[in-house]
Amino acid sequence: MHWAIDCDDVMLNFFPNVLDCFEREFDIRPEYDGQPWGDLAKQFTKHPALIEAGYKDWWGWLRERDWLWGIAPAVPGSIGGVKTLRAKGHYTEMVTSKPEWAEPQVWRWLGKWRPPFEQVTISKPGVSKVSVTKADILIDDKPENVQEFAAAGRLGILFDLSGQHKGTEQDRIYVAHNWADVLAIEEGLSA
Repeated sequence: MHWAIDCDDVMLNFFPNVLDCFEREFDIRPEYDGQPWGDLAKQFTKHPALIEAGYKDWWGWLRERDWLWGIAPAVPGSIGGVKTLRAKGHYTEMVTSKPEWAEPQVWRWLGKWRPPFEQVTISKPGVSKVSVTKADILIDDKPENVQEFAAAGRLGILFDLSGQHKGTEQDRIYVAHNWADVLAIEEGLSA
């Protein structure tokens, strides 16, 4: 099987790393429920402290801190998970979307952690992942990406570290709360 695997908050523990940096700079810890695409994360993108510091939104602040991608820790189990998928004969591809100014940090992170991807695809923000890969299955933390994959007749795994999404296979969509869950889903698919 060809597995497409998202970068941020599936491989690279991005959003918590951003919040740690924000807290060091502003001495404020924004509320966060573990959902990088949830309401609290969306509220953070226009946090009053960012606006008061002269930023239009978090993208302006983040652009000055693009290095945050390169230094982020790996999501627990992600490096070994990709190695396991590869060892079982699966084709592994990282599929991520980044603004052009952040692309070098993807390579920096990959150079540090060295997950055994056979292919890396970086698209522009807003470009559909289903259109940039021929993968059979997508692991992503953004529900819309997983739903789009399933709607195209492929499989999706919603990677949900928050534990707030429940259930298993439903309309070609599985839910994983960690990399052990991902590997259990792979076992079931390969059986």
